[in-house]
Amino acid sequence: MQSAMKSKTHLASESCNNHKACGIENPPKSRFIGATLIVAGTTFGAGMLALPMTSSKAGFINSSLLLIAMWVFTCFAALISLEINLRYGGGYSISYLAEKTFGRLGKWIASLSIGLLFYALLSAYTTGGASFLKTGIESFWGISVPFSVMAFAFITMLGVFVYSSTTHVDYANRFLLTFKVGIFLCLVCSLVPFVKAQYLASPGGEPSATWLAIPLFFTSFGFHGSIPTLINYVGPNVQYLRKVIIIGSIAPLFIYLLWQTVTLGVFPPSTGLTGLEEQNVSSFIHHLNSVTQSDAIGYFSNIFTFFAVSTSFLGVAIGLFDYLAESLKKKNTKGQRFQTSLLTFLPPLFFALFYPNGFIMALGYASIALSILAIILPTAVAYKLRQAGGTTPYKVVGGNATLALVFVLGFGIIAIELLR
Repeated sequence: MQSAMKSKTHLASESCNNHKACGIENPPKSRFIGATLIVAGTTFGAGMLALPMTSSKAGFINSSLLLIAMWVFTCFAALISLEINLRYGGGYSISYLAEKTFGRLGKWIASLSIGLLFYALLSAYTTGGASFLKTGIESFWGISVPFSVMAFAFITMLGVFVYSSTTHVDYANRFLLTFKVGIFLCLVCSLVPFVKAQYLASPGGEPSATWLAIPLFFTSFGFHGSIPTLINYVGPNVQYLRKVIIIGSIAPLFIYLLWQTVTLGVFPPSTGLTGLEEQNVSSFIHHLNSVTQSDAIGYFSNIFTFFAVSTSFLGVAIGLFDYLAESLKKKNTKGQRFQTSLLTFLPPLFFALFYPNGFIMALGYASIALSILAIILPTAVAYKLRQAGGTTPYKVVGGNATLALVFVLGFGIIAIELLR
């Protein structure tokens, strides 16, 4: 197997050194832009709603520094994933790479982590969407609706697109994403007049709050699963792929910093968001609206929340649906698609029923799975491949010592989440 590995990586290296022969020296600008937007779009989701909820006690300055540090860390980890993919000559899932490197054990660890990540994210978005619908109906019509009914309604409303086809999910996602970006800009512009410099300059009241925010901040930069798609889309061009990863991931960083500015700058640091880290997204939006007392902000924040949760829900749901269909060998018939839909949506529905305020909790579970998939397994695979020797089209700077540091930090994120 080692000789076959060297042969394959040698071919991959030749293909990257002879771009004109394979036609990837200058990929179309539209493809480069599209790949960059895949990274940015995958990152920019409903998880950003949790950022001010989990970092208010840390303060704006500390949380901003943490965001920048987390971008550096996750971007470097993504380059490690790029290295191991190019070593195998193309874009492959981490499950495939773990199996090729560590056998069945690697495959099972990756597969279980993928399942945990999908279900945790879908559970978070279900609780967030259901709480938003419940609060909205009670505010506009004065009708008290059980949370369980809203959770079922939210899943049914969006789940029908997933059951129907990937094409319908794509169309629905494009529509929601277009309005999400526009509404976000309107919301930010509406919040700017309420931002107070003294709130932003205030130091965090609890030093431990910065550490506790790490898992959620880490999850907010989780675009690593799209790296195989980027390689297959752009081609094994190291220069372009590095730019796609760096530029595509730094765009959400600026969005997050802007979001932290216009949210933490509105609330008094000592009492503004106290206790919301244990609540749901609707509580945060209600807090935001009550402090500003602005009809425009109330309108924009509610619409943005719905679009953010819905687009994230659709993206994760179709990914989980396809993953289950492939793993369980389900056919593309109405009956079997309905069975796959039940397997996709029932677990997050049950989670929402038992933990209606579990938005932050579910995102925390997602950070555990993402640490394994985006940090621990890729660094372990990279180390094993480096030990095997042979040529490689791309190698991340820093050597094995840096790999070891990233590997340990991956376990550190898991430890913080388990001990919080």
